[in-house]
Amino acid sequence: MKKLKDCQINKVYQFVAFNGQESHGKHLKNLGLLPGTEIVLLSNKKNQPFIVLFKGTKIGIDDTIAEFIQVSEDIEKNSAELKTLDEIGIGKHAQVVDFTAKGALKRRLMDMGLTKGVLVQVKQYAPLGDPIEITVRGYELSLRKQEASLILVKEV
Repeated sequence: MKKLKDCQINKVYQFVAFNGQESHGKHLKNLGLLPGTEIVLLSNKKNQPFIVLFKGTKIGIDDTIAEFIQVSEDIEKNSAELKTLDEIGIGKHAQVVDFTAKGALKRRLMDMGLTKGVLVQVKQYAPLGDPIEITVRGYELSLRKQEASLILVKEV
């Protein structure tokens, strides 16, 4: 078991317990953070809240609260470390695992065929790195790098 503040970015963990103030624990519980919930640390920059993803929701957690969140590593989910689509190299294949996008943007990406479990291949990057051309469901699709960074994948 480890503290959330000691976790690695883009790895899947399971929430175990909160050992801090009861009022903070109740708030996290009301947000849906229950024992066994899968949680992914998306950002842990200094002097900024920790950004975590669970149940399709991104929230910011202060480092003083992250100190008391106990998690365990989900070995099965981390057998292939999660990356964002913009981190995949040319010619590599990946499987979509989840989205950090919400609302209309998430719906638009899904309408284009990017759904959980689908295989994609990175075909090429534009000369300046943006946009990215991928093959998904037998057709070519160009995505802005910013959009690709909102798609969590695992390399296959």
